Amino acid sequence: MKPLRILLAGEIVPGSRTLQRIRALREMGHEVAAIETNMPGATYEDRPSFGERLRYKLRIPGDPNRANEALIANAGQQRFDLVWLERCVAVRAGTLRRIKELAPATRLVWYAEDDMMNPRHLSRWTRRALPLFDFWVTTKSMNAKQDEMPRLGVRNILFVNNSFDPDLHRPVTLSADEARRFACDVSFVGTFAAARAASMAHLAANGISVSIWGNGWDRAAFGAVAPKIMGYPVYDDEYAKVVTASKINLGFLRKENRDLQTCRSMELPAIGGFMMHERNSEICGLFEEGKEAVFFGDDNELLDNCRNWLAAGPERDMVAAAGRRRVAADGHSHAERLQQILEAAMDVSLR
Repeated sequence: MKPLRILLAGEIVPGSRTLQRIRALREMGHEVAAIETNMPGATYEDRPSFGERLRYKLRIPGDPNRANEALIANAGQQRFDLVWLERCVAVRAGTLRRIKELAPATRLVWYAEDDMMNPRHLSRWTRRALPLFDFWVTTKSMNAKQDEMPRLGVRNILFVNNSFDPDLHRPVTLSADEARRFACDVSFVGTFAAARAASMAHLAANGISVSIWGNGWDRAAFGAVAPKIMGYPVYDDEYAKVVTASKINLGFLRKENRDLQTCRSMELPAIGGFMMHERNSEICGLFEEGKEAVFFGDDNELLDNCRNWLAAGPERDMVAAAGRRRVAADGHSHAERLQQILEAAMDVSLR
């Protein structure tokens, strides 16, 4: 594929996968102009104001960094092969129409990691813009079904698996201090959710040592025997160090997002971590159970698996190594995934 000129808009904050994909695209030789939809300097730890929370509840999010204006201005100043939008929930249909007026040959692409049938992610602005995209990419297989996003007007939809950044998600060597700081039997890296908290509370109550890194865990109500709440999130290198130092890395899914896989599903094995993941048909099609990853269906099976695999050191290392080989062999890096998407996007016919 010849190098493309890409205008990409999304949440560009430390630790974001949007930032990882921008780097990957540039390393692939593409020219990428990036537009932040968030205010400069924002982080995942920033708490939204009351007004922002209200606007999201009403599904009419604001445009704090004037991304709509920036998209139109950039599209009018130079020719892009492709405009790529990630979680641009405030981008208006009128903005996309104006881009097409200025650059009719430019393809409009949406990349979604969220369940877009969930009203929390499908803003009123996005809902109106759906039929205007030339190509729609989702990591949620159910969204590609005819009775979901296509029914709402989406054309040329492609389901893809999640992917990982080989520069970040790779085995790391820990210093003695890092090994002491991050070492744990069972770890979870991610945001608070009640179901996740209940599962890890079950482990802790039954004698399993669990450590949690992530946001929002001050909301968890644990009993007398509780997981160890680290009280902060980890990204990039620190994330890789936690995974490396953990005997078992948990892969939880979000029920409200109808997850069957997440970014963690690829990142944990790519780092070389032993992954224990919620079981479903999709994840079982990506990894061989018991040989490349271990799965669980409920809290009791989770507990039994933790007990068994904590006691199986050499076998646990073999599973972790096999999982890492699997994600590499199956081409789940960002660059390989982006190549797949770009080839498909440039092959669609424009109206």
